[in-house]
Amino acid sequence: MVATDLSGRSEKALHRAAALAKRYACPWTVLYVVDEDQPSALVEQEVTQVRLMLEARLVELTELGGTCPKLLVERGDPNQQILAAAKQQDCEMLVMGAHRKSVLRDIFVGTTVERVLRAGQLPVLVVNQPAGGQYRDLLIALDTSPASAHAVEVADELGLLEGAVRRGVYAFSPLAKGMMQYSGVSEERIDEFVGSESRQAVDELKKFLHERHLEERIDEQLVAVGLPGNVLQRMVDKHRPDLLVMGTRGMGGIKRALIGSVADYALRELDCDILVVPPEA
Repeated sequence: MVATDLSGRSEKALHRAAALAKRYACPWTVLYVVDEDQPSALVEQEVTQVRLMLEARLVELTELGGTCPKLLVERGDPNQQILAAAKQQDCEMLVMGAHRKSVLRDIFVGTTVERVLRAGQLPVLVVNQPAGGQYRDLLIALDTSPASAHAVEVADELGLLEGAVRRGVYAFSPLAKGMMQYSGVSEERIDEFVGSESRQAVDELKKFLHERHLEERIDEQLVAVGLPGNVLQRMVDKHRPDLLVMGTRGMGGIKRALIGSVADYALRELDCDILVVPPEA
């Protein structure tokens, strides 16, 4: 299912959803939600106008997707209606366009994509780039957690790993390095320490992939020094992947406005398409 607001950002998501529906010959749904926080007459007017606009594109959308999509125009809170419609349609993946960047709004409110991810269990494909063919070059964020393994498994089940180069990237940060520099330890000793930590990180990643039976799903294992967000940024800049695959952790007892997670950073800062997979229910 693709959720659209008829913006240029959503148009990219619509084309990507159509391409996926055509590739896998699967049913697909186009959803528009009219926010009810406005006078009822305006709500009904918008519902009618949007339905007519979408129906006028049915021939085009059918050609793009290989099958005729189901059109839904719902009323209500966008976050709630997106999740409710996805559940009702028994969707396996939700496709959405990247949000408009607005620092203050994002900090205090959060984006629709982030709120949908927090409240739901569906993998969400966030589309930043025009759909220029199927995904051929994937970057997979790994952190040796169950959520990370689950993201790889879900991407595989959705068919997104098929026919693509799959690079797994594992970021580690030797915390003692800063203390050693501050304490005046020689560069040679620091390099030895970082080298030792790097070898340990490589071993940890190999063990994780082996225990979760993921070796065959990762073509290239990349281990890099740095904070996860910074490492992902460097890897995206270097490899220019078509798609970044990553998992999210559980929210715990309180859904914070300021999460500060790697997934949040990726959604706000990276310009490639991103598949974000919530933890298992």
